[in-house]
Amino acid sequence: MEAMLEKIDLKNLDKSDWLTFKFEEIAQKISKTVKPEEANVDLYVGLEHLDAEDIHIRRKGVPSDVKGGKLRCYPGDIIFGKRRAYQRKAAIVDFDGICSAHAFVFRANPVIIEPKLFPFFLHSDQFMHRMVDISVGGLSPTINWGDLKNQEFLLPPKDQQAQLAKLLWAMDDVIEKQLENKIKYELFYKRFLFDSVSGKLSNQFKNWNEHLFGELGESFGGLNGKTKKDFGEGSPYVTYMNVFSNSKIDPSKVDYVKIKNGEKQNELRYGDILITGSSETPQELGMSSVVLDDLKGYFLNSFCFGFRLNDFKTLLPEYARFLMRGEEVRKFMFKRAQGSTRFNLSKTTVKEKLKIVLPKIDEQKQIADKLEFMENNISSFESKINSSKALQKSLINQVF
Repeated sequence: MEAMLEKIDLKNLDKSDWLTFKFEEIAQKISKTVKPEEANVDLYVGLEHLDAEDIHIRRKGVPSDVKGGKLRCYPGDIIFGKRRAYQRKAAIVDFDGICSAHAFVFRANPVIIEPKLFPFFLHSDQFMHRMVDISVGGLSPTINWGDLKNQEFLLPPKDQQAQLAKLLWAMDDVIEKQLENKIKYELFYKRFLFDSVSGKLSNQFKNWNEHLFGELGESFGGLNGKTKKDFGEGSPYVTYMNVFSNSKIDPSKVDYVKIKNGEKQNELRYGDILITGSSETPQELGMSSVVLDDLKGYFLNSFCFGFRLNDFKTLLPEYARFLMRGEEVRKFMFKRAQGSTRFNLSKTTVKEKLKIVLPKIDEQKQIADKLEFMENNISSFESKINSSKALQKSLINQVF
């Protein structure tokens, strides 16, 4: 790819021989509508299956998932989200199927634009910003074909388009290989996590001991007695999403609440295990996060509860962050969910019913260190992918 970049000077592209075309000349809008049950296809793609700024479709549904008229699409077509264009959803169809009627189905006109370049053109800032500008409506702004078809865009000659397409696809290949490597490593990590905290990888499994969770410490509640006017300033408190999204608390992801002098609230400490006690789905209930920083003056939101270890001689906090998100603990939390429209988890139930099997402290440390090392590798994968995507976006916008 470096060799191609040297041949094409994107920073000094000569556009003197580029021509302007209306969008209806660049692409055809495919408008064939079918009922899902009569489509005779196996795959359906809705806007929920498309990722922002991604030319690939990574998830699919089936026609039986949906009702009402849908658009027919074929391999090589582009599904473009015409609602909420700011979400920047446009992806290449790689199947014979149907898609949401809230999308456009575009087919590149090969006389005007190289089909392999077309998806990158649609993801250029120039095109996406124009789509946002011509969208109409309030809550769900939508692009009208009558407005889009007359929009004009500057395109390079066909021979130059082929070179540019080759360059951009080479960059896409780099990203796809990086994503593939990350996915493989994440699967390895998840397997290692399960085997580690369940004792399957331990040579000393016979020495692991079962403990009732409640015997290791005491539970405590989050903020109580607060009203809306108390929030927005004051002392930091750990948010619900901080607990839900992270196996270890991020001290920077906090909101603020007024705490009066002498007020009885539970201040967080190093080693505290925080658990989501309320959720809209049972699958999201009982997610845990461990405080691994020496926090001062931090509190916990009212939709979570905490568990404070008596000491760190039986359960190491660094190990607890992985144990509490392990498969066995997650199954326990799911089964104990109570409710219908909103689900709740009792801290008493966790204390009195949850049983965990633990190795000796030195083995806990070895496992935790290995898992943290693997997490850092995953972060490194993500950093490389983000850098590659940023370069790809820069290349696209240098072209168009």
